Amino acid sequence: MKRLLVRGFDLHCHIDLFPDPAAMIARCENDQIVTLAVTTTPLAWRQNRIWAAESRYVQAAPGLHPELVGERHAEIGLLEGALEESRFIGEIGLDGSPRYRKNWEMQKRIFVHALSSAQRYGGRVVSVHSRRAAAEALRCIEKCTTPSRVLPILHWFSGSVAVAKRAASLGCYFSVNHRMLESNAGGELIRSLPSDRLLTETDAPFTAIDDRKTEPFDVTTVVKRLAITRGVSRLEMMETIAANAMNVFAFAGIDAIFDIERP
Repeated sequence: MKRLLVRGFDLHCHIDLFPDPAAMIARCENDQIVTLAVTTTPLAWRQNRIWAAESRYVQAAPGLHPELVGERHAEIGLLEGALEESRFIGEIGLDGSPRYRKNWEMQKRIFVHALSSAQRYGGRVVSVHSRRAAAEALRCIEKCTTPSRVLPILHWFSGSVAVAKRAASLGCYFSVNHRMLESNAGGELIRSLPSDRLLTETDAPFTAIDDRKTEPFDVTTVVKRLAITRGVSRLEMMETIAANAMNVFAFAGIDAIFDIERP
């Protein structure tokens, strides 16, 4: 069992899209940020796995982003092979935005295939994109997986409170970034989520704080804002996130104890 001193958890970050991914992984080590390095294609995962091979804090996850399905759907075979090797999977899912609706049926086929494979292997943690498609994404999760074999993390969830409650009943977790906390509707959603399903993320480098692109260490800011939104102390919020992260890693077959900084 590995024991790590941890200052934050970034469970959805695109490490490979930074100018120097190897250097960013080194920063995660130095900053003590447990990071899930998701990828948008299975080809990208191969290199990410090499970069993260010696890391104690960073896990690389193979994915096939729904925005890229139209042009990269032929890589489903590569994704299948990667799913056999990796306990963490992402980013996969559905995107119902007008720009990507033309590939909707292909998106669903790829998503269902990935979920079914994860179910077959078992012990898989899946980071799920569900923009403007939350209800359909949940239907696919319910149809193709069981909570004992697949643990879905809904990344940057933007569905309704009712759909979020449905997701929690299906065993889903929620990775929260600071953008989700910037509106009244977002705050209402965040306050409705079960405390034992909360995780944090940045979705870096696709988000920004103070006119700069985010990086994994910015989850420390997310925890502070999340604590305010939920009406608890920063320490209590961090303890909750750490406990939830340990459950997620245990599900993936990684026994870890995450020790957090205390005042």
